[in-house]
Amino acid sequence: MIRKGVILLLLVSFGLYAEDDGIDMKPLESKEISGVIIDRTVTRLGEDFYSFFSRDIYEQYPTLDENILVKERPTALSGSIITVFHFSTPIYRTALSPGRRQAEDKSADAVQALQRYLLRWKLEQKYRDKSDLADSELE
Repeated sequence: MIRKGVILLLLVSFGLYAEDDGIDMKPLESKEISGVIIDRTVTRLGEDFYSFFSRDIYEQYPTLDENILVKERPTALSGSIITVFHFSTPIYRTALSPGRRQAEDKSADAVQALQRYLLRWKLEQKYRDKSDLADSELE
């Protein structure tokens, strides 16, 4: 009887953990605070990536006005999967194996991908025809 209870508890906790992997982007989409790079990393490898990434972004964009999310998902096979989001759009995704040098190189790649994405996104926002629609109807 106790064994069944323990198994049930484990199944419920794994189910809750799996549901926790979803990303709630509503706070990220808020414009009350802008220019924030949110750290959702959990391992030292992810923290290294975030550190290099945020340093490079703030050096190149001292007045960053968009919120960015860096999320890490540790895996058994490939170390960690790092994803960089703008709103709910994944901009850059990579697998990091342990090693500080690789985290620095991958963060530089992520910065370049973010630069290209933000340039394209800002141009789309500027030239989007929204004369007859409210902003909430465009999404």
